[in-house]
Amino acid sequence: MKDGGIERVAVLGAGVMGSQIAALMANAGLEVDLLDLPQGSDEAGRARAGLESLGRMRPSPLFLPEAAERIHPGSLSGTPELTRVQWVIEAVVEDLQVKRSLFERIAPGLGSSTLLTSNTSGLSIAALAEGLPADLRRRFLGVHFFNPPRYMKLVELIPGPGTDPSRTEEMSTFLRSRLGKGVVACRDTPNFIANRLGLFAVMDALRRMEVDGLTVEEVDAVTGPVLGRPRSATLRLCDLIGLDTLVHVARTARDGLEHDPGRDVFEPGDGVRAMVEAGLLGEKAGSGFYRRGEVGIEAIDLATLGYRARRSVRTPLPIRGHLGERLAAVTVGEDRLARFARDHLFATLGYCAFCAAEVADSLEDIDRVLRWGFHWEAGPFEQIDLIGASVLIKGLEEAGTEPPELLARVAASGARRVYGGDSGRRSVMAPDGGGHRPLRASGPPADADLLSGAEVLRECETARLVRLGDGAAAIELRGKLNVLGPGSLAFTRDTVAEGGFDLLVLTGAGEHLSAGADLRYVLQRIDAGAWAELDAYLQLFQKATAGVRYAPMPVVTAARGLALGGGCEFNLSAASRVAAAELRLGLVETRIGVVPGAGGCKEMVRRFGAEVDAFLPALQAGRMSDNALQARAWGFLDDSDDIRLDGDRLLEAAVTRARELVSGGWSPPQPRDLPVAGPDVLERLHAGIDAGAAEGRLGAHDAVVGKALARVVCGGGARGTISEQGLLDLEREAFLELCGTEATRARIAHMLETGKPLRN
Repeated sequence: MKDGGIERVAVLGAGVMGSQIAALMANAGLEVDLLDLPQGSDEAGRARAGLESLGRMRPSPLFLPEAAERIHPGSLSGTPELTRVQWVIEAVVEDLQVKRSLFERIAPGLGSSTLLTSNTSGLSIAALAEGLPADLRRRFLGVHFFNPPRYMKLVELIPGPGTDPSRTEEMSTFLRSRLGKGVVACRDTPNFIANRLGLFAVMDALRRMEVDGLTVEEVDAVTGPVLGRPRSATLRLCDLIGLDTLVHVARTARDGLEHDPGRDVFEPGDGVRAMVEAGLLGEKAGSGFYRRGEVGIEAIDLATLGYRARRSVRTPLPIRGHLGERLAAVTVGEDRLARFARDHLFATLGYCAFCAAEVADSLEDIDRVLRWGFHWEAGPFEQIDLIGASVLIKGLEEAGTEPPELLARVAASGARRVYGGDSGRRSVMAPDGGGHRPLRASGPPADADLLSGAEVLRECETARLVRLGDGAAAIELRGKLNVLGPGSLAFTRDTVAEGGFDLLVLTGAGEHLSAGADLRYVLQRIDAGAWAELDAYLQLFQKATAGVRYAPMPVVTAARGLALGGGCEFNLSAASRVAAAELRLGLVETRIGVVPGAGGCKEMVRRFGAEVDAFLPALQAGRMSDNALQARAWGFLDDSDDIRLDGDRLLEAAVTRARELVSGGWSPPQPRDLPVAGPDVLERLHAGIDAGAAEGRLGAHDAVVGKALARVVCGGGARGTISEQGLLDLEREAFLELCGTEATRARIAHMLETGKPLRN
């Protein structure tokens, strides 16, 4: 995959952020020079320490430990030789003079076309560019990654006054296509968009907490899911960011916003300042607004800086359901927590409306920033539409705040909405309130957009078939986690059997391919003693996965999120796979006390033959991969399968892959006899399981499940080979046998109730 001609980058600064940016680049297959100042007499000492720190971070910034081999530590002393890199990323301390001095020193060593970018979180790009040669200013811009860069979708792109627009577009394309990021172009204003508006929300909640005398738990109870924000809410988020970092970024905003009506909000209150002075900086210091005590999680008392056991908070405000209903409850609530949440919400949305025309070219970009950068369910202008601009105006006026002109223009427009417009087309209000215009895409169409706009050819409650183009169609699994009940299985089986297309893509709606079998359906059959129905379900499952494998046209999966159990079995059965890099994939059935029953065991034997030691540990432990590259290392993906960092856009790649198979003369595979490990290996495996149980390393039921799994993958003890159908029969028999045990029933029930495995 070659995008923008960038194959080698240099990261300047091997601190927490710089080393993680280097890891992101290595994950994308790039060669990385990680450079920092010498450590004593060791020229590359700091850079080497930064590289080594990646192995200690949890979760790991690297997909696989061996990706670190693409990161080459080096020194920033003198004038580094950077002519062989296509992109230089500065990630040193957030200080204007330090960064300028570094740019001056490295400029002579840059290639004539090398891109130079700063990862500054809010310093002026124009100020940073001062002193750069004119030619280099054309290749200089801000590229602000969010922490942790492996997982955070948002990247803010900030061109300077002299930046060549073509280089900005080149960088935007590379960030989207190669690194899988959501890119938002920002204006060169203090703290850009995310740290201006998102930080305002955090600081406003902090100030109101101190003024109103609320506890830590009370603030987080009403500034998380109640307002459509993550469960980390406000104060847990502060602990994750680090209070020193928070205060530093807030100071950058306050210093640069002399005439801003929200300027004073960025000044931390006495309690926050006291915490910083006391070193209570959050998670990195072991103590912040929360800490882990001897008897559990403790929360701070801002008045004394002492800690006490965390208290539960009861509030009538809803944390589930449609966001519009949750926000409506906040706007009419009368208790003190509802008033706090309402005042905070209105102040935040009002500030976003005030700043809109200053910080961004479009309101949808502001919404994307808060969704991608702070994980809000809806951006501020999407929330304004849910609440109603007139309601927000009234609330601001009652609080003594003059509503921004933009809100008045929204309320006075024909649609009275930010999004929509009079024409019926998908449109959005201009940031200055000057009418609606067509909504701009954030890049090539995402899979969700392609699927929602596609022609529906056939559908049932939990699946549908849509046309993707010339001879191409997609089966889209639907429902909660896209679990696989009888309806979706029959739909898939019948659709594949009927054919009528040159190729099929199998994908899932929303964030996942599929979390696997419909466990509630399975448990109901167990409790009813309906063993014939459960057997019929398993046979249907096997026919659906076998149909995908032996289909008359190539079936390619487009898999993101979770592909577990039956979802993994569909993935294994496909002709080829296009996987999101962050795909979590695995045959996890042993966690609920059964074995893979829809072809998973058969597929692993097909891949590894009699070498059960190569895959059995992953099946016995019910392992779920951390990412797609790890899944490939375990044998769940083939070397030829396409792994993409842009997990939102897999469909077109899957169609392209299927067309390549067709043009290459693909023909359906045929069932064949498979080599199995046989009775001697089975005896050894059973002896090992017995030893593990006797030594306490395995629970009693783990031993039962392990023996059943060993029996299946060893072909029931057959010598030589066994037919694929024979392995499928063994899978189904073992699955049903285990479902007849009380321990497996308890595991399934516990998983449905808690979402966690039970060890019994």
